[in-house]
Amino acid sequence: MKNPELDGEPFIFEGNSVGVLLLHGFTATTAEVRYLAERLREKGYTVSAPLLPGHGTHPDDLNQTKWLAWYEAAEASYLDLRQRCERVFIGGESMGGLLALLIASRYAKVDGVMLFAPALEIPQLSLVPLLQHFKKYQPKHYKEDNLAWKGYNVYPLKGLAQLVKLQKVVKKELPQVTQPTLIFMGKLDTSVPLSVGEKIYDGIESNHKELINLENSPHVMLLAEEKDLISQQVGEFIEDILSSPTEE
Repeated sequence: MKNPELDGEPFIFEGNSVGVLLLHGFTATTAEVRYLAERLREKGYTVSAPLLPGHGTHPDDLNQTKWLAWYEAAEASYLDLRQRCERVFIGGESMGGLLALLIASRYAKVDGVMLFAPALEIPQLSLVPLLQHFKKYQPKHYKEDNLAWKGYNVYPLKGLAQLVKLQKVVKKELPQVTQPTLIFMGKLDTSVPLSVGEKIYDGIESNHKELINLENSPHVMLLAEEKDLISQQVGEFIEDILSSPTEE
């Protein structure tokens, strides 16, 4: 586990009647979305971040988890937030972005979607469906960084194969996403290519959508150099939607 001392547990910040659900990525924990959550909390919003099944324990657990379990946990958190709040937005980093899209495709009442390096396509995963039968883990090759990221040091391959399945489901359901959507891609991201942002932008049926390519952001953009810029843009996006007349 990288940075085991960090808090990666699920959390909910009680606030006003505007809720924001934040979903972390594959192998990560809620530490990945905590900085953005704190900024949104300062604005008075109610912010929820679940720890997805198979995460925050041992990589073996992620190898035994199906993608539907991630979706059901995210969906349950959305429904809980919907009970607490009048308006609900969903944001997700990497795999969390895919789950956010899937919830939005199935729940028209979602008020807005924020995607941070959404992992709709990862070129390196092409052999994973085969490799999962021969080895349990793939080592992570990353330069040491100072990011406040907590999660596994390896990629569990059976878990990655489930991520590939999730990608296929989300691709099919993209046209059902009609809510306002804000997409962030990082030019320093070595996992998800910039073209993914364009595919999502073109694939969803939202009238209100924006794609932002960040100059200095790696894959874990919510903890990196441009995290304050992202937080500001997210805040403005939410405020813009809240101030717009709602269609009954």
